[in-house]
Amino acid sequence: MKKKSTTFGIEPKNLQSLFNIGRDTGKDNVKKGDNQNKNEMLHHLLRQALPLEKCQIDMLPAALGQLCHTIGLLAGETIFDLLQNPSTDISVIERIKKYGKGLSANAESKAEHDAATAIYYAAIAHALAFHDQRITKFSYKKLETSFSRLAKEKWITRDLSVLFKIAGKYSKEKST
Repeated sequence: MKKKSTTFGIEPKNLQSLFNIGRDTGKDNVKKGDNQNKNEMLHHLLRQALPLEKCQIDMLPAALGQLCHTIGLLAGETIFDLLQNPSTDISVIERIKKYGKGLSANAESKAEHDAATAIYYAAIAHALAFHDQRITKFSYKKLETSFSRLAKEKWITRDLSVLFKIAGKYSKEKST
């Protein structure tokens, strides 16, 4: 018994080209998808209110602690607002840095890790740009390099890119 062809008369060379079209996602498309995921994750994290610290919640009775946490999330300024406001207290900026570091360490995806790392560095950039304080042990040279790299990333928001450029310039001046 003769088997029926499943290629519908398409020559092997043409069939290979057809398969390659479906397989060819191209690095540009993958990169664009990665950037889109990172941008969406960054926007999501920036829209969040900064959660209360565990020690703050622990000082309150359980029900009141949960209520304060919920109210804080509903009424509090977003992380984005805090990072953009030059008068945000430095202790709040240090909490954002710590929060970003924790998110980065516990990230479940590369997009989440990179977005959390951007928030971590944005807090450091804010402290330099608006408070003239270095809240990290990284050298100014290392910070300049990191801020420069982040400012050029296509997935970084325009406002954070500006903040990174300002902090990068500040770091460059301090490292010379």
